[in-house]
Amino acid sequence: MKNIFRKTFSGLALGAVLTLPALAQEVRIAVQCPAVPACSDWVYAEDFAASLREGGMEATVFVGASLGKDPEIVDQLSQGLLQFGVTNFVMIAQVDPRILGFLAPYVFDDSAQFFRATQDTDSPLLDGIRENMKGQGVMIAGLPGLGGQMGLFNTKKDVASVADVEGLRLRAIDATQVKLFEAWGAQGVVVDMPEFAGAVQQGIVDGYFNPPAVPLIFKHTEFLTHFTNLKAGTPFRAALMSADWYEGLDEASKATVDAAVEKANANNKEWTFAAEKKEIEMLEAAGVTVTTPSDEALEEFKNRSQAVWDELMPEGSVAEMQTLADASRE
Repeated sequence: MKNIFRKTFSGLALGAVLTLPALAQEVRIAVQCPAVPACSDWVYAEDFAASLREGGMEATVFVGASLGKDPEIVDQLSQGLLQFGVTNFVMIAQVDPRILGFLAPYVFDDSAQFFRATQDTDSPLLDGIRENMKGQGVMIAGLPGLGGQMGLFNTKKDVASVADVEGLRLRAIDATQVKLFEAWGAQGVVVDMPEFAGAVQQGIVDGYFNPPAVPLIFKHTEFLTHFTNLKAGTPFRAALMSADWYEGLDEASKATVDAAVEKANANNKEWTFAAEKKEIEMLEAAGVTVTTPSDEALEEFKNRSQAVWDELMPEGSVAEMQTLADASRE
């Protein structure tokens, strides 16, 4: 498979990195968000770094996109110029779009099932995604949770049912997500996240579909005053590491990295469960009205979402996702 990530660094620089002794290298870990406890990327990275240090390796976490944005981070990982990064899952989707099924609304009943599917269940689907990423020089270390499940934020009104969604314009990640919002009866408008606040001020959009952590991290609670707890999927990120770097380590160093990854994933699972419990209270403390639809109303959101699963996932992958969901259901 052709490497799709950009090659923007010189071969000389790459050679210099690869000829360094493994333990002499500082393990650099890149995250996009600031160093705040509400950001799972930073918490995950610090857990990983702490375990590496305990194992005798040097490790530093770089926050706030100081080493580049997601595409640049993955480019550096693929060339062995950077060791580890926590990025948007979309970076995996560029290689294998089947990863989108893990975020499709109502595939999994709750975050516990999501973690069983991604950490504890034998999954040919996920194994195939990992193999395709490794072919690009990048290894998937984990799919860290972001906290509470996906819900609907807006500036205008309480939403307790599908009928209440009518008339809202929601920020969409891409044209695919527009299909989901149309199935709910809303209008979707593709807007890049950095432009979201301005788009709200200009009346282009009224809200977005996100986990509770997002408006808390970016202070969108100042204008997003209504949240509907749709329980519509566990949001996640992508913990990625350089395949060249990892394969170049000696066996003892690999064992240290493996143990650090395992601990970071386990800690993130518990962090996610704890975040789910407190984020709703944090939204309410910030002045956001929280609405939890009735079971009947949630069932209608679920039915309408499932009706467009084949548009939210690649062709032919819906059955694979359902098989994995069934295998990870208690």
